[in-house]
Amino acid sequence: MVSRMASLGLERNGRARKGVASLLLLGLLLPAPVGTTFAQNADRGASFETTAKQALLLDYETRTVLFERNADQSIHPASLAKIMTAALAFREVKEGRLKPEQDMIASTDAWRRGGAVAGGPNMLITPNKVVKVGELLTGLVVGSANDAAIVLAENISGTEARFTEAMNAHARDLGLANTHFANATGLGPGDNQRTTLRDMVSLSTYLIERYPESYALFAQRDMPFGRNRQQSRNPLLTMEIGADGLLTGTTPEGTHQLVGSAVQDGRRLIVAVAGLESVQERALEARKLLEWGFRRFELRSLFPAGTRVGEASVYGGASGFVQLKVAQDLRLPILRASQNQASLRVVYRGPVLAPIAEGQAIAKLEILVENRVIQTVPLMAAEAVPKGSVLARAQDAALELSRQGFIKGFRWLGEKIGFGTRVPEKAPAPAAPTASAR
Repeated sequence: MVSRMASLGLERNGRARKGVASLLLLGLLLPAPVGTTFAQNADRGASFETTAKQALLLDYETRTVLFERNADQSIHPASLAKIMTAALAFREVKEGRLKPEQDMIASTDAWRRGGAVAGGPNMLITPNKVVKVGELLTGLVVGSANDAAIVLAENISGTEARFTEAMNAHARDLGLANTHFANATGLGPGDNQRTTLRDMVSLSTYLIERYPESYALFAQRDMPFGRNRQQSRNPLLTMEIGADGLLTGTTPEGTHQLVGSAVQDGRRLIVAVAGLESVQERALEARKLLEWGFRRFELRSLFPAGTRVGEASVYGGASGFVQLKVAQDLRLPILRASQNQASLRVVYRGPVLAPIAEGQAIAKLEILVENRVIQTVPLMAAEAVPKGSVLARAQDAALELSRQGFIKGFRWLGEKIGFGTRVPEKAPAPAAPTASAR
């Protein structure tokens, strides 16, 4: 079984499986080269200037990256680690193991390492104080309170260490391959904790989608703080740009980072910036990216759900191919006034073994601009394909054996004359940052 691409453009003859649908070209106004498959450490997107050393802007609905800079570069998570702490706490609430009115008891350790005595963001929790879960969640997501994070971690998992294990297990489950947490707060050196802006944006996207009721807490602009009120640490909330979450982070070395989200006219963008020299610069650069994304891009419909966009070859079926359709409405963020054209490419491993059920996932539709993938969506079988006759299956077997023999022979010849396929060496993993967070 090998990967087949629509751009091969090969013709079928009778029952022979020689290819799939030809490359589809669309005269659309699309973003300049952006996407999740770009090389590390390079600016991607339409023209935009930022002082952020790392940055990423994502269209939430289509999961399309509109701009990125060093989005896969390893950074210290600092207080951005609390996004994962919030995700696990929200899961406990959603699944009924925690209730907002439930009481939790603060430990001396939570006060010593995360309370006012520690000097970081906190909600004035003292040892043995009884605090309701709802108050702790508010302190966590509004005030980025370290004591709230530790109290939640200890009461959910017994110890913060066990909670941290759950954080890392959940990161693996979500595919955050470049993220590792050392605690629930992001405090401490960077030797054993790291992340990337891409992972943080992916986690934020998951949290918004999975826990919309709890996520609404992030939009709260202040919270009780003794006899006064503490303002949210997210500066975007007061800018009247539709912002409704998430968190900021700061390291002792003086670099500042932020992951935020905003909605305008029903459209959500998620922004992440890091490596800024001041909190003012952090707020300004995040705002500039969001406003640029809303101003320069518009969502356009590409295909309605059920549209047939290609076909895949079938092995052992009553038909030699199966039509492919998009499962849901396909929309794209379009860069205004751009003249870039998009191409579509159907990618699958085939020929696909019959029988095939209608609606079965068969392939992926890749949307490319200037040969770069900006979005990938699943394709389903538009109709069922039952098994074919014994004679038809025998013909398919002979054709597949012949094709495999040709491929092996071509590879052998290529190796002999020096143009065989070589697997590139794996690039070394980036070193973990050494800064601590607070």
